[in-house]
Amino acid sequence: MQNENKLSAMATAIVAAAEQEAERLRGEAEHEESEVLAECRRAAGESAEKRIAAAQADARAREEKRVVTASFAGRRTLLRFREDCANEVFAAVRERARQAAASGDYPGLLASLLNKGLAAMAGARSARVLLRPEDMVHADALKEAAEGDVELEFEEGDFLLGGLIVECPELSRLADLSFDSALEDLKGRFSEITGFNVEG
Repeated sequence: MQNENKLSAMATAIVAAAEQEAERLRGEAEHEESEVLAECRRAAGESAEKRIAAAQADARAREEKRVVTASFAGRRTLLRFREDCANEVFAAVRERARQAAASGDYPGLLASLLNKGLAAMAGARSARVLLRPEDMVHADALKEAAEGDVELEFEEGDFLLGGLIVECPELSRLADLSFDSALEDLKGRFSEITGFNVEG
């Protein structure tokens, strides 16, 4: 009877110890499971945040690209418009120069330009006058109209719109009074003031 009691007590102690160990293992398993789940949630959250951040960055990049593209297109349109305006203005100026060169007042204008050029060559004994090929018919009249005692030689120049150029190699001076040069100077000043580019 005494041995049976001892066996029963031992069995009870073994079962209790086993139950305690099982409870400890269950606790550890639950803790590990909780940590694993927390890590999974954290990883999933970071992944989602990264995906969201990447999507936002991609959207911003696309929007910035669209804005830049639209801005460049707008600037190109504006520049083209400004250039067209400037070209129209100078086409009108060229036409007025053409009309002036075809008018009856043109020979008198050439004489006035010649004397203006000669005034800039004070002390010159000779000078060369460049005219358009079609203006060479005015050479004799210009010699008569020239002020001062300067020997003049007339040659064809390579400008197109009209006017004349007076050269004095003796003084290393040149007075470019051609309409072409005046138009180019006007283009330069016009571009500086307005920012318009002029073609042609």
